[in-house]
Amino acid sequence: MDRDGVFAMVAKAKTAYNEWKKDYERRRSYIYNLVEYLKKNKTKLGKVATTEMGKALKESIGEVEKCAWALEFYADNGDSLISDEVLNTDARKSFLTFEPLGVIGSIMPWNFPYWQALRFAAPSLMAGNVIVMKPSRVTVQSGIEIQKAFTESGVPEGIFQTVVGSVDSANHLIDSDISAVTFTGSTNAGSKVGQRAASNLKKCVLELGGNDPFIVLDDAIIKEAAEGATKGRFINCGQSCVASKRFFVVESVADEFIELFIKNTSRLRVGDPMSMETDMGPISSRESLNTISGIVEDAKQKGAEILLGGSEIDRKGFFYKPTILTNVKPDMRIAREETFGPVAPITIVKDEDEAVRLSNESEFGLGASIWTRNLAKAEKISRQIESGIVSVNNVVISDPRIPFGGIKHSGFGRELSRYGMLEFVNLKSVRFYDNLTPHHFVE
Repeated sequence: MDRDGVFAMVAKAKTAYNEWKKDYERRRSYIYNLVEYLKKNKTKLGKVATTEMGKALKESIGEVEKCAWALEFYADNGDSLISDEVLNTDARKSFLTFEPLGVIGSIMPWNFPYWQALRFAAPSLMAGNVIVMKPSRVTVQSGIEIQKAFTESGVPEGIFQTVVGSVDSANHLIDSDISAVTFTGSTNAGSKVGQRAASNLKKCVLELGGNDPFIVLDDAIIKEAAEGATKGRFINCGQSCVASKRFFVVESVADEFIELFIKNTSRLRVGDPMSMETDMGPISSRESLNTISGIVEDAKQKGAEILLGGSEIDRKGFFYKPTILTNVKPDMRIAREETFGPVAPITIVKDEDEAVRLSNESEFGLGASIWTRNLAKAEKISRQIESGIVSVNNVVISDPRIPFGGIKHSGFGRELSRYGMLEFVNLKSVRFYDNLTPHHFVE
């Protein structure tokens, strides 16, 4: 879509917004219809995502189910999450009210084409906003299916629209008459989106990359930690911003953990993503596969030991073997970059202090997981970790009840929970006075 096409779409959204914002109960009923559509069509929608970007079909279906959960959560609870707040001031009456901003531009990635789009859309729509989304060029059809889902659910035209296009179309969207923009994707692209949004005086939320630490302490339940490591690293073929990406294991339990981690990972069924028996499909593109191969080769050349995998799979498609390696050094790419693929680097550490120090030596700060039986120790470490999310004895997952987002080069702003809903509303303060007094005019 060219500039005129994108601008026309935004104009249509603004017209639809004028009615959409008026009636919460009407919005709620439409969203419930959408929930039912997603539940009914989850397999069909899942097959579209799998066809486009290669994730295992059972994961794609689960993604659609999670979207339905988030939409239902906000339809159930959205009104209480943004209900007026009474304030105590010197005025006769004071309150804070939360009003929608208008048209929100959404620029979304390919790795979770439904979830990334709808986890933002659910709170924004229930707050009274409308959305124009530009999906990744890798998952254009998934983006089209979302707009179709709204249409088939009876939602009025213009409430959710999908822009078909490339980087230029995304730039046109930011330059258009939207009220704010949200972006999920790489740190490099997010920086450009943030600059363009700022130059247009547009509020933005950036959910960017991650290099999440996975810390295993000497008192962890090693069997559970190893199961969590396999789940946390290899979900979606490792292509998740909150996948576990750097493993720090205290030396006294390292041998046991590594043995179980390798055993679990070896059981993963890699192959045709359309089969419900498959655990891991291909990487999304040749470019991404080349990047993963390059990162592993760099680690090999600098002394890393490959314990499992370590190469492409010789078959049609962009397949890479589930890989585990050790002897990771700070100068390796795998220690610094976000590894967006099925590769798990393990660093053996002396104690928890070293684990925390190494965890924080990263430009990213999205998520982290800590494995220990000692919850008091876990709380202490959770407060030391530089990240937006910490999970104890579980992998990091997004949840509509909990804020999601990061710090440092992982972005700013939050999605999900009440705080995600508040990102795209006007916090309006209102005060009523009986009369004028001099101090009322002092800033």
